[in-house]
Amino acid sequence: MSPTLEFFMLVFMFIARLVVPFVLIFGVLYLLQRWLEPRLTNRTVVVSAQSRSSFPPALVAAGSAIAIMLILYIGYMLATNQFISVLLMARDAVVLAYLFALRVMVPIGVLVLGGKWLERKLHPELTPEISTPLIQRFPILQRIQLPRLSGRALVAVSLVALLWTAGIGLTVVRFFFGLGYMTNMSDASPWGIWIGFDVVSGVALAAGGFVLAGTVHVFNLKRFQPIVRPAILTALLGYLLVIVGLLFDLGRWYNVWHPMFMWNLHSPLLEVAWCVILYTTVLALEFSPIIFERFKLDWPLKVMRAITIPLVILGMCLSTLHQSSLGTLFLIFPEKINPLWYSPLLPVFFFLSAVIVGLGMTIVESNLSARAFGKELESDLLADLGRAAGIVLVLYFALKVVDLIARGATSYLLVPGFHSALYYIEMGLGVIAPMLILLTKRGRANPRIVYASAWLIVGGVILNRLNTALLGWASYAGAGPYYIPSVGEITISVFLLSLGVVGFGLIAKNLPVFTHQAEPMHA
Repeated sequence: MSPTLEFFMLVFMFIARLVVPFVLIFGVLYLLQRWLEPRLTNRTVVVSAQSRSSFPPALVAAGSAIAIMLILYIGYMLATNQFISVLLMARDAVVLAYLFALRVMVPIGVLVLGGKWLERKLHPELTPEISTPLIQRFPILQRIQLPRLSGRALVAVSLVALLWTAGIGLTVVRFFFGLGYMTNMSDASPWGIWIGFDVVSGVALAAGGFVLAGTVHVFNLKRFQPIVRPAILTALLGYLLVIVGLLFDLGRWYNVWHPMFMWNLHSPLLEVAWCVILYTTVLALEFSPIIFERFKLDWPLKVMRAITIPLVILGMCLSTLHQSSLGTLFLIFPEKINPLWYSPLLPVFFFLSAVIVGLGMTIVESNLSARAFGKELESDLLADLGRAAGIVLVLYFALKVVDLIARGATSYLLVPGFHSALYYIEMGLGVIAPMLILLTKRGRANPRIVYASAWLIVGGVILNRLNTALLGWASYAGAGPYYIPSVGEITISVFLLSLGVVGFGLIAKNLPVFTHQAEPMHA
């Protein structure tokens, strides 16, 4: 290609990718303004249930037809292994849309909001008659209940917005450009924190749903009823985020549906995949009565109450299977994982630690929810959960000691270095310390100590999963460079965690998550 032709090609690409979208977007916005302006100025704003606009049936039918055709097209491309062409077609449009929002819309929003703040600070004498409130300029905002934010809350919202902006951009990079653009994973270290933390640890942290649901509905301990719904919501959000985290880690993420139809009966991942799919469905069904109560749907509520106990039993079976099978997955690496963590009893250890951290996460979530929503803390119930966690910790610790002695791996405890230090931290702070605290009445009598012990349990189980899935492989991968998570990987993990926290808060605020009825759920 000649230099002149190359120059004209660059000019054409600049016009096609930047100028044309700007002209189209601002042209559409201008026409939309011209169409809306007379309607907004001549319309009297009345906030009522009857003010909701209804879409024309023809528009709804056309939109539904387009959506169905799009779903069928994407399904056909997935089935014929041609989905990569769809990604290539959509990549430029998605990147341009993100860059436009980042470079144009975000600065405009910051300038407008910052200008309004400075205007109020520099001219406090302005009255509402002189400074028109934003809600009057945009009547649609009257349908949205915007919270009044304090200074600290405003800073928190700003940080979350910044995190989400970066998370969306990194998500675009990951799914349209591949793993190599944002991760430090390699052939020597093919697993990173997305597997060790987001998936393997995330599945364990979401175990409170089956533990509390089984405690109340199967073992009939109804006094724990007030904390079942938050535990189920935490579990549901946790499993959804685990699925999203798995999509980030898979090289060909668009083939995540393959285990549903292409079965490898010799792989423990097949059982894990199916159990996660089925248990997420069970959690959604267990959570559905909360939605039915909110919208007063009596008939489906009665149906769900009638099948609650079978659903809970099914959920307990599925959780037992996939929590232990995650440990089974690591049995195929006997020469690669450090002997301090590799054991034939890994499935048992994974299940027991899931039960322990399920109880610990319930205590943590209850304390955080009580502070965030001004709810009364169920100290007596949480103390009983702490006592149960302490008992399971005794069993877990005893099996760990017996296993080390039986395998002849106690000598590795005396080898100074990276792995032995991690093991002492994991067992000392994550197992022994909370076990000794929660087994004493004095320790359980103080809610703050119970809360701190629950955090130790959570941290210990997370460290155990990271040691088993990531850090315990350091000696095997020692020939090459050590894996250190990139900033993008860490940002995505924090981004997903923040989505779960914000999602829990929004759902708990708008649905009856912290209320329970006196009658049993299966009545």
